[in-house]
Amino acid sequence: MPVAKIHVLEGRYDKARLDKVSKAIQDALMSTLGVPPDDFFQLIHILPRSQFRHTPSFLGLKYSNDLILLEVTFISGRPKEKRLALLKAFNDGVVAAAGISADDLMITLYEVPGENISFGQGLAQRGHISNEAAQR
Repeated sequence: MPVAKIHVLEGRYDKARLDKVSKAIQDALMSTLGVPPDDFFQLIHILPRSQFRHTPSFLGLKYSNDLILLEVTFISGRPKEKRLALLKAFNDGVVAAAGISADDLMITLYEVPGENISFGQGLAQRGHISNEAAQR
């Protein structure tokens, strides 16, 4: 059920480049977390300069106008090693797909309990997942 939010600066990413970024993100989710292909939810935000502001550098990293802010929300319960592998898979895939610097992908992962998500009809279809992970 991962939901990916991709934020980019207006004028830096055309449709073809965004399609490659989108595919790289979904491929990383499928290969690292075993997400099925039809579990595909992405929002792409193309923001004008006035709404996409960031520092030129942080923690020794240098950011260009190609910076992508990626936020991914998914159901909690995966081990730390899987989450770290996902960060690496996102960076490797998106950097190659978009032709950007490895510094130009900032990723935030959000984990929420399955009972906090409804895929429709107001039901928590995956409510049991967080509970099962907590019992392991």
